[in-house]
Amino acid sequence: MRTTSLRLRVIAAVLAALTVVLVCAGLLINVVLGQQLRADLQQRLIDRAGYAQILAEQGLPAQNLANQLTGDDISVTYSLGGAIVYGRSEPAPRSGRAPRPHATRLPGAVLSQRGDDIIVTQTVAGGTMMLTASETGITNTLSQLRTIEAVAAGVTLVVTGLILTGVVRVALRPLSRMTALAVGITHGDRGGRLRPSNPRTEIGRTASAIDDMLQALETAEMTARQAADAAAAAEKRMRQLLADVSHELRTPIAGLQASAETLLRANPARVERERLTVGMIQQTQRAARLVNDLLLIERLDQGEAQRITGPVDLSALTARVVAEQRLLAADSVIELHAEPDVWVVGDAERLGQILTNLLDNARHAASPGGRVVTTLIVIAGEVHLTVADSGAGVAPDDRERIFERFVRLDPARSSSQGGSGLGLPIARALAGAHGGSLVYVDPASFVLTLPAGSPPAGSPTAGSPTA
Repeated sequence: MRTTSLRLRVIAAVLAALTVVLVCAGLLINVVLGQQLRADLQQRLIDRAGYAQILAEQGLPAQNLANQLTGDDISVTYSLGGAIVYGRSEPAPRSGRAPRPHATRLPGAVLSQRGDDIIVTQTVAGGTMMLTASETGITNTLSQLRTIEAVAAGVTLVVTGLILTGVVRVALRPLSRMTALAVGITHGDRGGRLRPSNPRTEIGRTASAIDDMLQALETAEMTARQAADAAAAAEKRMRQLLADVSHELRTPIAGLQASAETLLRANPARVERERLTVGMIQQTQRAARLVNDLLLIERLDQGEAQRITGPVDLSALTARVVAEQRLLAADSVIELHAEPDVWVVGDAERLGQILTNLLDNARHAASPGGRVVTTLIVIAGEVHLTVADSGAGVAPDDRERIFERFVRLDPARSSSQGGSGLGLPIARALAGAHGGSLVYVDPASFVLTLPAGSPPAGSPTAGSPTA
């Protein structure tokens, strides 16, 4: 791509075109003016020849006749009776000479050219008169005209060049803006735009194309940046997940290893062997539960559909889960206030897992001797299940963190005392899979919202117990 200065190219092109125009105009003027001057000179000679016949008819002597016709760069030679008379220019009277007649065509006149001289030969009063005029004056006039034209053309080109310099500078301002924008882009400024006032012109189309290119570039960079951030976040989550899983599995694996080594080395008594074996089974179940929870939440993250969907009596399901929790926490008060015959559509096992996770979390948060209240109501076609506890609650900054994997706000609550930190994330993911939501509200309450359903056709309705 040639990178000659556009300003110089425009100025040079305009001046070159103007030079061609001036040269052609000068040549045309010289040719036309030269032809016109020569025609005028020939006409003057013909007019003098006609005037000579008039003077001859008046009986004017030959010398006087020649003298009368001589002048204005015209010389006269008159041959009469073997004598040759040369005209002499006489000073004009103060009143000036009388005007000579104009003869467009003179019979008998012969027009000829000899060098730079134009000659008209005419028979006058029996003699031969030859009128001669030189083209030197015409040549000098045309030469002066060419000089004037050359000087005028030079001045015109200089002035035009100066004017063009300013005009082109103004005309190329949009290009300067484009250059400034490109420089800004090089330095990282992607937000600038040209925004042409008229996108249908040449510069407007170019500016629109640049704006579209910048928009596409900015979009591509944003997409790439978002993809990079997402990849980095995914990698970070994966590393954190691996670290958390390793940490959670370390305890049951260590317990299994210690129990197995004890059985191999010490050969304990039967009672001790049974205790170690039960402990190994418990550690195995704990590890299996953790793996199952991870697999479940991963399937839910990928949008896997529920295994079974159908009408579920949430009132009865809630009563059953509350009864199980009362057996696990005999020293805590667990209340249930539920409307009877509340139905939803979903998977009874997964819904039970949501309730179990919520009540288990509330039971541990309330601590021994605490109080947990479960409320089930239907409002405007939605089922609202609230689990509230008498614990200290969750700080505002942590109310979303508790739904992240492996998050435990209480450092004193280890996995052996409360869980792996996957209960609430699983509960929220299962709620979303059922078309509902799970949020934490103040004070110390979790609210599960699900679309209300209808009981199966033909089945008897049964109210859930309240306690």
